[in-house]
Amino acid sequence: MKTVLLSPRTGAITVGEIPAPEAAAGVVVIRNDWSLISAGTERATVSTGAQSLLGKARQRPEQVAQVIDSVKRTGLVETYRTVQDRLDRPVQLGYSCAGTVLRTGEGVDDIRPGMRVAAAGARYASHAEIVAVPRNLVVPVPDAVDTQWAAFATVGAIALQGIHQAEVVPGSRIAVIGLGLVGQITLQLLRAYGYDGVGIDPDPAMVALAESAGLVAFPREAAGLPGDVSRHWAGADADAVLITAATSSSDPVEFAGLLARDRATVVVVGDVNVAPPRSSYYHKELTIRYARSYGPGRYDARFEEDGHPYPEGYVPWTERRNLAEVLRLLATGAVDFARLKPRVFAVEDAAGAYEALKPSTAGRSVALLLRYSATAQLPSRPAPEAGSRTWTAPRGTLRLAAIGAGNFATRTLFPELEREPGVAFSWVAGGRGLSAAHQGRRWGFRTVAESVDTGLASGDADCVMVLSRHDSHGRYAARVLRGGAALYCEKPLGLTETELEDVADAWLISGAPAMAGFNRRFAPAVRDLRAVLPAGAPLQVVHRVFAGRLPADHWYFDPGQGGRLLGEVCHFIDTAGFLVPGRPVGVRAVGVDTRDPAAAQSLTLQITYDDGSAASIVYGGLTPPGAPKELLEVATDRVAARIEDFRSLTVWKGGRAVTTKYRGGPKGHAAEMHSLVRLVRGEPLGEETAAATDFASALWSSLVACRAARSLTEDGVVGTAPRTPALARALGCPPPGPSAAGAVPKPGGQAAYPAGGSSSTTAAR
Repeated sequence: MKTVLLSPRTGAITVGEIPAPEAAAGVVVIRNDWSLISAGTERATVSTGAQSLLGKARQRPEQVAQVIDSVKRTGLVETYRTVQDRLDRPVQLGYSCAGTVLRTGEGVDDIRPGMRVAAAGARYASHAEIVAVPRNLVVPVPDAVDTQWAAFATVGAIALQGIHQAEVVPGSRIAVIGLGLVGQITLQLLRAYGYDGVGIDPDPAMVALAESAGLVAFPREAAGLPGDVSRHWAGADADAVLITAATSSSDPVEFAGLLARDRATVVVVGDVNVAPPRSSYYHKELTIRYARSYGPGRYDARFEEDGHPYPEGYVPWTERRNLAEVLRLLATGAVDFARLKPRVFAVEDAAGAYEALKPSTAGRSVALLLRYSATAQLPSRPAPEAGSRTWTAPRGTLRLAAIGAGNFATRTLFPELEREPGVAFSWVAGGRGLSAAHQGRRWGFRTVAESVDTGLASGDADCVMVLSRHDSHGRYAARVLRGGAALYCEKPLGLTETELEDVADAWLISGAPAMAGFNRRFAPAVRDLRAVLPAGAPLQVVHRVFAGRLPADHWYFDPGQGGRLLGEVCHFIDTAGFLVPGRPVGVRAVGVDTRDPAAAQSLTLQITYDDGSAASIVYGGLTPPGAPKELLEVATDRVAARIEDFRSLTVWKGGRAVTTKYRGGPKGHAAEMHSLVRLVRGEPLGEETAAATDFASALWSSLVACRAARSLTEDGVVGTAPRTPALARALGCPPPGPSAAGAVPKPGGQAAYPAGGSSSTTAAR
């Protein structure tokens, strides 16, 4: 499908082809008829992209601060790679559109295919033939409203939120400074609700546009303007001033102070320099408020992406209701966006539309619409397979496919795989399609699959790598195995025991090789440590991790992604389990900040094993930058060892200490990818590599992580016995008893279920 793309490096606008997005749970897939270009926001974005690196830095000082912080955390080289990747990665533009519903995801019950809808949201309601938008950002279009004007609903919601923030009653006097698109719509809404509104703008064309719609407007440069406005209101001043301008100047805020009455409210809707002069704001005791985009719910992932509603009694006007209200006013004729005289461009001529945004362009329009042919269709879903394919080891070139191609995959895994001889990238799929299309071309994937379903159904891969968001790992991993391909799944293998049980069942049936992304098993320091530990001896393991704070908008804080416990602490559970000879039998988790597994950032875990071993994991998610990240210590009979940030291993044995240094602190990714290739090809692995690639032990680590999450909630020790026959078989355990899901280890370190045979990890020792 066609979509409008911005190059962050050059600011160039192109129309590219990417796969259509999929109908994920809670999402509405829409074929666009129209999308609205936001003259203010998008002009600023394109302008920044066209500047030099220094100019970009001056425009975005907050991003410069993030880069500096990244240098402190990850180093100059890694930060440089990240910045260059961001500059090379195209960005979809747009956030206001309208069209026809093609498909809905699970859980969407108030929107149906065939309905006309308006949609909002950057990264969602883009300039593209087909978009996928969370349901809380989608509203039906009334029959009386043309879809063309429904495309204005998002910008209308921004204007409406500004009025709500003023908290003034109908009949009040309101001045609007800035008569761009938002300002023009704001004046129309004020008139519709019975406010006495006036608009002000330095551009005579914008003043004339407002007057042509029957609105009251004044040129900013007029002498004695405050007096003119006051005379319009019979000598009174504004009850509220809405600033809808976009400028680096502080003039709009200063001028608002002159227009406002005593104790009035000034609402900042646009992007302006807020530097209020004391002479007016202090003496009048003015209140400054901000309007946050489309309304309550904006920037709240639980509302926008997860679909959680706000209680109407406390939050009556959400962004979704604001969208619907703008459409209602259009249906009644109270507002008329045709009066904005928008220019219309075909989506194929998007570059020309953005050229028309430039200030130097004669006859600049306040509103620009992109029109779509309405012929785009979603790819047909592959027919369900009658049964699982049989695993067949590859002959010749090893074909690798990828579901997802995010930062970790492209910066860490793909470069290592590219170095492996006889490996070819087959197909890539995932997400809304943009990242997959970009990275597919960058890394030479033969095909960018129209969807994950299409890629899996093609059978054109010997091994499929699941590199998507955490909430999809279990689902995709099971499908890969049942489809007859080998599996590489980044951690975690699943966020619930049900997902792990499904993966285990698929693995047992398929007979295909499978491997999890627990890379620390392959770190040189860990493998060297494991080699010096006495076989079969119980261990005391302490793994301390200073992980550091994450930004508040990090995707780990999305409750649907499992949080830091299931998404990251599982790494350290696995490292301990890789070193310990026995099987885990019980886990206790304590949260320093909360007992909610999805929200916990700092945790302490205690894991016991059936051979008497014990592991303590101390994970600090609130630590300051600059602290050493990982310290792993092991004690056993006449041996002690310490790994510091994977840069050194010190072993105390026989009265002497021996320290081994590792340049760069490798965490095993190179060896991990090399081992994956050998595993899938069926090459001899050797005992150590066989242990590191062992999928059963990875399932154990994943199960312990799920039980740790349960322990955190229940505030007690939780046993680790598998609860289903499939998972028990995969782990090499006897069939579970009636209380297996919560079995707690008995005193003396003995398991609550029979120990059974040795796991492959133990056998390899």
